[in-house]
Amino acid sequence: MLATIALVGCGHYVCGTTFGSSTCTPSGPGLGSGGNITQTALVYFMDDAAGEMAGEGLNLAGSQGFLTVPNFATPPFPRPITDFGLVTVGEKFLYMPLSNQTLYGFTIDTVTGALTPVSSTQYTVLAPSSIAADPKGAVLFVGGSAGISAFTIDPTLGTLTLTGSYSTGIAPSQIVTDGLGRYVYALSGSSIYAFSYTSGGVLTALGNPISSQGMAQIAGEASGNYLIGITAEDGAGGGAVDNHLYVFTIGSGGAPVSPAVSYLTGNSPVYLAVSPNGKFVYTFNELIVQTLATAQPIEGYALVGGVPTALGSSPFTNFTMTIGKFDQSGQYLFTQGSVSGVGGSWALSADPAAGGLTSTIAHLSAPSVSFAVTDVPQ
Repeated sequence: MLATIALVGCGHYVCGTTFGSSTCTPSGPGLGSGGNITQTALVYFMDDAAGEMAGEGLNLAGSQGFLTVPNFATPPFPRPITDFGLVTVGEKFLYMPLSNQTLYGFTIDTVTGALTPVSSTQYTVLAPSSIAADPKGAVLFVGGSAGISAFTIDPTLGTLTLTGSYSTGIAPSQIVTDGLGRYVYALSGSSIYAFSYTSGGVLTALGNPISSQGMAQIAGEASGNYLIGITAEDGAGGGAVDNHLYVFTIGSGGAPVSPAVSYLTGNSPVYLAVSPNGKFVYTFNELIVQTLATAQPIEGYALVGGVPTALGSSPFTNFTMTIGKFDQSGQYLFTQGSVSGVGGSWALSADPAAGGLTSTIAHLSAPSVSFAVTDVPQ
């Protein structure tokens, strides 16, 4: 996805999030004085064209707002560059592969939000294309022209050791794990490849690949029993509009069962997010009107026994977003888009029991749709 760097004004702030070195000072907390935010989170954005990062913090240093990280300085990158995803691990580390065939890793300062390289030399990955992290924080997977590379993660330093690989004719566009950290799945071409893996990063292929049925994105969920997918076919380019979620059951041996079962959605999903507790799925949707793609409201679905059922509060008509990612606690869905027509970065409160989404936190800016989120340990 293309990074968007237009900054959106907001009366709560002197200035918005910037890439590079920021000296923005918030003029207010972005909330009333109720002091009701208990979770602290950091969001890191990548702007490929500028070769720079930006940082925002939710309740960082007790701010009770969603604000730019004070004095955040971007790590140095070549420019222009293309990133292939950002992931955080264990609330301590951030990793991302770039088109200069380098895998970058950073430790996260949980007080200041600053990023420090985990190693004096970065890691090489041939023509990278995707990245995913084991939910237990033990293994990092990077896809590229050479297949899948598995790195073990030092739990203290964040340094990486290449311990496993699989290179039989795949170049993954996406890699995900199941929710329990037993299996890893690679979306490559028209197929889904399944692997088991050990905490030492050893990969074992699980039979033959299955048809992806045109999935553009897949996601695991907490029970480890299902993969959720979308085709992202919104009608652009004359293709058929696809208003469905797809659910693959994960078999007892770890391989997904094909074909997937489809479930009707209100609009065409182009991105999906699954809550960390596995109870809810949210779709980010588009509608093509005279060849112009227009963002539609977020839709929410309860996921019970692998069956998505629309929430009574869905669609969330005030929230027209293009992408969203949860923090590890599941309390907030961090999004890029607009609330009641006002664009920016938004931290939407997510009800872990009923699945409802609400917004009480003022937006800051809209630096990029390429970002990663991490909670800060309390």
